[in-house]
Amino acid sequence: MKTAMMVAALSTLSLVALSPMFDRQGQIWQADLQIRTLEVTRTKSTITVRVVVYTEKDDEARSSHLIVLLPLGVGIDRLGPGCTAMAGPSMLPSLRAAVDCDLGSIPDKGIREAVVTTTIPPDMVPKRFGVFVYSSTPDPNPGNNYAERTIQ
Repeated sequence: MKTAMMVAALSTLSLVALSPMFDRQGQIWQADLQIRTLEVTRTKSTITVRVVVYTEKDDEARSSHLIVLLPLGVGIDRLGPGCTAMAGPSMLPSLRAAVDCDLGSIPDKGIREAVVTTTIPPDMVPKRFGVFVYSSTPDPNPGNNYAERTIQ
């Protein structure tokens, strides 16, 4: 009898713990967060990265973040709203490896844009930018969360 009650209690507990993942119709809470656009443009003195993030699959993407991976040897010229440069080395604090952009919650079929402008790296360094987006919402297709571009 005690064993049956224990099993019933544990199974009920697991349903309660999993219930936030399901909506009223029994569908799984999810948002396909994706990189829709990655544009990298160069002027004589700067490189600008523009990223458009899109979400779909019926639910909002909560606590969304975009990480922009920078080429070696660049400094930050300008950051868009919600973006913060990660710390550089102590001997050259203007150099950064990545930028984190807090995109907040993105509703279903909603978009967010982030823009980062950097200095130009030395000629011998590849000018490759990578971007990765993620959220606290389960993503049914994480393969479209990353993109990269290299420019001359």
